[in-house]
Amino acid sequence: MEDIKILNPGQRLKQLRKILRVKQDELAGRKFSKNYISMFENNRRSINAINASYLAKKINDIAKQKGENINITASYLLKNEKDVAEDKCKKWLYEVESNLEISDYQAKLNIFKAIKIATKYNLLQFKGRALFLKAINSFNNKRYDCAITQFLDSIIYFAKENDFYAVKDVYRNIGITLYKQKKFEQAIIYFNLCNSIICKDITDNNNHEPFYYIALCYFKLGQHKIALKIIERCPIKNQKIKDLEEEINSFL
Repeated sequence: MEDIKILNPGQRLKQLRKILRVKQDELAGRKFSKNYISMFENNRRSINAINASYLAKKINDIAKQKGENINITASYLLKNEKDVAEDKCKKWLYEVESNLEISDYQAKLNIFKAIKIATKYNLLQFKGRALFLKAINSFNNKRYDCAITQFLDSIIYFAKENDFYAVKDVYRNIGITLYKQKKFEQAIIYFNLCNSIICKDITDNNNHEPFYYIALCYFKLGQHKIALKIIERCPIKNQKIKDLEEEINSFL
């Protein structure tokens, strides 16, 4: 997988020069020396924004003359490897999260690549997101035990980044997974953990869904009065909660 290999800025320039079949002195022109290009390509000196802009324009001009589809900006020659790794992770995970028309295989490949790159460059938030998406994929394919393990793996990285919204979402999804396995008592524990984390930007649906599932779990366990008390604690009752409340009352 060539796209998980991250090049440093000098290596990127060298790669483009080889594609365009241009020698170092040709690229240097009157502005630079051949030695300057060589040192930059071999990571022995850095480049500033002005020189990066000049080289980017020259590369684009040469590419246009040779009919090559290359159009770079100065940032291509300025970004370090970690910046590029972050860009790649963003792109791969966005394709999965946005439900773009990619195959299940491509989605799994994107997640795999993001985990590999995020691990190498210590991108904790992206590794957490990738593991979370891996867990969602396992859940959707009814591999519930795998999903729980992957959710728990993701929470380690979200916690390190103090991303409490993501931690709350992980607890909620573990609760739902346990509910699907009919492990109602365990599910209640995770829904309560979800409710224990207060985040200002949680949507109404995410904020009140744990109340619904906690009540539903108690209902499934035959503890109807406790289920009803949970519903009474819910600050806002959507239609799903109202329907459950009606069903519980029919048993009392």
